[in-house]
Amino acid sequence: SRGELPELLLRMRSSLCSGKPDCVCVTMTAELSDAYETKREGVNHVLSSVEEAFSGVEVYVVNCTAELLGVEEARGRHMEVAAANWPATGWMIGKVFRDCIFIDVGSTTTDIIPVRGGVPCPEGRSDVERLISGELVFTGALRTNVSAITSRVPLRGYMCRVSPEKFALTADVHLVLGHISEDEYTCETADGREKDAYHSMARIARVVCADLEEISRNDVLKIAKHIYLKQLEQVVEGLEQVSSRNPEIDTVVTVGLGEEFLAKKAAEKLGFTKIYSLKNMLGKKVSENAPAVAAALMIVEKKIGADAKELLRKIRED
Repeated sequence: SRGELPELLLRMRSSLCSGKPDCVCVTMTAELSDAYETKREGVNHVLSSVEEAFSGVEVYVVNCTAELLGVEEARGRHMEVAAANWPATGWMIGKVFRDCIFIDVGSTTTDIIPVRGGVPCPEGRSDVERLISGELVFTGALRTNVSAITSRVPLRGYMCRVSPEKFALTADVHLVLGHISEDEYTCETADGREKDAYHSMARIARVVCADLEEISRNDVLKIAKHIYLKQLEQVVEGLEQVSSRNPEIDTVVTVGLGEEFLAKKAAEKLGFTKIYSLKNMLGKKVSENAPAVAAALMIVEKKIGADAKELLRKIRED
């Protein structure tokens, strides 16, 4: 619940640093949670929670143009800091690639953002604008309800309608297809049961109102493959929309948990040949936590004067 956020941040602070940090940089997407009635309320609560957990520490907030705002300024410009994780990632990637489109497939959503001259330059800035422009595709590697991806799946030679209930998630699909490991299945399951291949198959079977006594595991694998391909189509459609407005950009950078099986595959389907993996360049942890790493680099460069590009070079060497 929202009331648990300050305590969660306190535990995070204790695990990350023994003393008082010099400063804190925040990016957020939590404001869209249905725990809040409005984005303004969500932004204010997140910022108040950060201030409570990091009392006495200077706090900065990333906005949608990759600038750092103070807390009070961020409160007054709440729409600029709402869901502003992608500007930080784009700013960091722009230190390495001056012109590219980066595709960040996270647990819940996919960001598809053009970078020109080292600066992220999307057509949209808010979530609504980016949903329209194709720069935000609400599909992810873990949390997406499979019924939000397709209304029919193959079964016994027919296309069978699916139940719109929250019976299975994309995490189940990608686990049974070998795209993710059990350790990478970090969200809650749809039924509260275990995060293993057997229970993931059982959840996928339930999408067609069946169980593993009624349909075979081979049936489930065919269903999972179909859902995966339909999800891939969603990412391809977004990338096609973005790349059509940026025909001069021939480079794609893939980011996030789904970078190999969704981002890279989507780029390949559209004929991109210059595809670079952030995981291969900077490591798995950086790729899967890119906004947080980028925010840290941003504050180090803009407030302390260090060279973020040089720090990235050192990360690559390590």
